[in-house]
Amino acid sequence: MYFRTKTVKGTPVVQLVESFRNPEGQPRQRILASLGDARLPDAEKNGIARAVEDHLLGKPPLPIDAPLSQEAASWVTRILQLLGRSKAAKPAATDKIDGVLLDKIQTENVVQFGPQCVAMAAWNALGLTGLLEQAGLNPAQAATAQLMVANRLIEPLSEWALIDWSHRTALPEMLGIRITKTTKDRLYQTSDLILSHRKDLEQKLRHREAELFDCKRSIILYDMTNTHFEGLCAKNPKARHGKNKQKRNDCRQVAVGMAFDEHGLALAHDVFEGNIAETKTLATMLDRLDLHKDTTQKPVVVLDAGFASAANIALLKERGYSYLINITRDRRRKYAEQFAQDGFEALPGRKPEMQVEVRRITDPEDAQSRLILCRSAQRRAKETAMLSKAETRFLSDFEALRKLIAGGKLKKPDLIERRLGRLEKKHPRAARYYTLRHATAEGLTAQRDDDKHGQASEALGNYVLKTDHTLDAEQTWSLYMTLLQAEEGFCALKSTLGMRPNYHQLEGRVDGHIFISVLAYHLLTWVREKLRDQGDLRDWKTLRRLLSTHMLATTSLTLEDGRVLHLRKPTVPDAEQATVYQRLGIDWKAAFPAQKTWAKGE
Repeated sequence: MYFRTKTVKGTPVVQLVESFRNPEGQPRQRILASLGDARLPDAEKNGIARAVEDHLLGKPPLPIDAPLSQEAASWVTRILQLLGRSKAAKPAATDKIDGVLLDKIQTENVVQFGPQCVAMAAWNALGLTGLLEQAGLNPAQAATAQLMVANRLIEPLSEWALIDWSHRTALPEMLGIRITKTTKDRLYQTSDLILSHRKDLEQKLRHREAELFDCKRSIILYDMTNTHFEGLCAKNPKARHGKNKQKRNDCRQVAVGMAFDEHGLALAHDVFEGNIAETKTLATMLDRLDLHKDTTQKPVVVLDAGFASAANIALLKERGYSYLINITRDRRRKYAEQFAQDGFEALPGRKPEMQVEVRRITDPEDAQSRLILCRSAQRRAKETAMLSKAETRFLSDFEALRKLIAGGKLKKPDLIERRLGRLEKKHPRAARYYTLRHATAEGLTAQRDDDKHGQASEALGNYVLKTDHTLDAEQTWSLYMTLLQAEEGFCALKSTLGMRPNYHQLEGRVDGHIFISVLAYHLLTWVREKLRDQGDLRDWKTLRRLLSTHMLATTSLTLEDGRVLHLRKPTVPDAEQATVYQRLGIDWKAAFPAQKTWAKGE
């Protein structure tokens, strides 16, 4: 609601106006009250409108709002009286219980509460408000940061859309802040502010989570991903064209390096130029971490093949880290002879379909390193299915192109060659085993290299892991499987928590967007770890959908004497929702204590 002044026949008329959306979703305004030439105090017009709106919705005044002057408060009373007189005469109540008019009971201002309650509990458990205030943020700034991170956990949106979303949730009331269309700049300023304290916040979060979950942290999982931009991002020096993992090589991007522990908890992250080589980022991340700094027992660093440069291995050895590196799949055929030899041992305690056989040998290229040759039945079945599916798709597209050429709908040789190039680029996994030819007499043909295909099939399910001498074969395989934790972490960041794509253009805003997603990931891992301790393995998407129907609402009770009692409190959760709260240790009643306010009826 807001006040506007119109001139009618030369006389100013003050109107109280309410914005709303019609059934088609179009924005509209309606006049609630006309106050004539009322002389409202200019400095308190917004406060008066806000107080009237809160009173009509049954909401208590927010604690951070400045109290109204006596003159302004009297105007609130006069306007409410005017609104009461302007309504249609109330019908006679026929049913009542204990003085409450039953046909006057109303439920209003219903907003989402369940996912927000969980986000608040995770935030408080990690002590993030205290960490932000230690960094110099005032309570309002810390609350705004909490709103932004909670949104990224619950329903990732742009800053502009976040404002409208917040009005449909309990978060502003729970945090004691007011969000309006003019808040957008404050959201950007808060993002810039928390980004300036990123390293300190991540370090303190590492220690806090180690205490909460009793983490020994014997492993560091390090990997990289990227996030691209729909615009040019010309003012961001990190935005470069590079190899994009979503095949959006037409877009500029930044690279994100992220370190996890063996539990999948985030340790630290950094943002690099979009075209940086992965091998050049490891030293930066090791400098950021302070795990086991003062002990001789350092974590094992687990890396994917892209980081396995000689310089990085030398760096790890120099700093006293054991390491495990997954050799790229393209190089596993290099060890075909070793895989064909005897000497493999089955890892104990595994079902036949999950069997893994390992063999330990000295690295022929580095006598100080060891190679663990692994044969996994489950991985073989998975890769065989993937290759078969890729081959089926390739041959289907090939047949469609062959019919197009045979039917005379594609004749020009240069166009045919171009289409063949597209076909091979679209299906690289299968096309590598085929030779495509086009001749006028024979048409389009595809000849498979059976020897090459057979060699590739024999290598399916085979893995080569490189490590130093301190790890045995079983330990090595177990460590390799922990890489799934890093993959799950990146999957959550890129999809569930809205890190990709990135719509910002300035370097600080891009980095801030990523950091907010990382903070949301910390909330997510708190939820996950708490539930795992209770044997609940459901993912956050499932829980978020389950809790989305737990609401906060105001129930208005009109009494015979004309008074109206407004009760604002959460609805009662169903049995499944209550179970989730119990497993997370959340007292949903205490999260938003019932609020009672009285108002004069019509």
